[in-house]
Amino acid sequence: MASSPDKSSIFNRLLEGELSPQETKELVEWLGSEELDPQAAESILKQLSQPIIREQIDPALKAALESKLPLILARTQSEPTNRIAFLRSPWLRYAAAIIILFGIGALFFLNRSSNRAKKVTPPVASGKDIAPGKDGAILTLEDGRTMTLDSLGNGVIANQNGTNVILKNGQLIYEKGAGESKIAYNTMTTPRGRQFQLVLPDGSKVWMNAASSIHYPVVFTGKERIVEVTGELYFEVAKNEKMPFKVKVNDDTQIEVIGTHFNINSYSNEATINTSLLEGSVKITHGNEKVILKPGQQGQVPNALVQSSIKVVPDVDMDKVMAWKNGVFNFEDASLEEVMRQLERWYDIEVKYEKGVPPLEFVGKMGRDLKLSEVLRGLEVSEVHFTVEGKIVIVKP
Repeated sequence: MASSPDKSSIFNRLLEGELSPQETKELVEWLGSEELDPQAAESILKQLSQPIIREQIDPALKAALESKLPLILARTQSEPTNRIAFLRSPWLRYAAAIIILFGIGALFFLNRSSNRAKKVTPPVASGKDIAPGKDGAILTLEDGRTMTLDSLGNGVIANQNGTNVILKNGQLIYEKGAGESKIAYNTMTTPRGRQFQLVLPDGSKVWMNAASSIHYPVVFTGKERIVEVTGELYFEVAKNEKMPFKVKVNDDTQIEVIGTHFNINSYSNEATINTSLLEGSVKITHGNEKVILKPGQQGQVPNALVQSSIKVVPDVDMDKVMAWKNGVFNFEDASLEEVMRQLERWYDIEVKYEKGVPPLEFVGKMGRDLKLSEVLRGLEVSEVHFTVEGKIVIVKP
């Protein structure tokens, strides 16, 4: 590859399954290098547009190529000199789909078998592949009854003290009926492998990630609007200066807003409770301490009932924070443990480590609509391997 080979012919050999794993690795490294010229990039993109070729290529490889090649075509006379800055540019962050980049370059393989190339063994699995998560939730009513929303059709599904609970196209909405509604509380829970959208009685919108919950009244009364949450949720709060909106995370931490857009990650197995502000203003209260966030900032509170200062992180990567809501895994600067915790929640799996946790760090993105085997296949380029036994994923060095 160092001797400037015919780029198009190398790509053709890849399609025919003639490249060894080492040559494939070198090819994808070359695709990310400054050696690839726009003419070759245009040629490869044209081949990718052909349906028969698109069906042959592994989804991870196809998405990586389609994300990298436009960058090359858009190059000007002033080419980037800093390799790391190029890889982490906004262009790459917003590229669609499936990109896994490592310090030694990216490496993907074809699904096709060939007697002229070494086959890449996919993660060993017993039973069926595991599908990605989907929309769905469990609603617990005031009287303790539960309703699984996955299987219900559109329409009024319950009435809570004069307030209609309406399911409409995968979203729950509360509509106050005639007369005065009495206070009743509902709880929405997304199990692992589920996500859901909710419109609260005041018009505030809530997006729920997997393994999350929100406890709220079916009608807001009094001087404030209070909800209690666990897990990860994104809020777009309806403005009401006379009735501040408060999110209670635990007995020691609370977020207060009037009208704003923000994300809360409060999973119990994460090190900190993170409140990330996209728009407006929020006040975080932790014990006796209060901090006001500005857009672009993140407030971090230790995920334990201990007295500790709130840490404010400026210029947070909101693309990474909001990736889950936008249908993407963003693994920018993520450790293997962080990556696997996300997969546990979205695919409803249990992860075990055979010989401790390998010290790996990732950058890049993957679509949350992929099957588990496709995600693991992409991760395996980092010299980590997986065995899947039912819903248990064993990580091997």
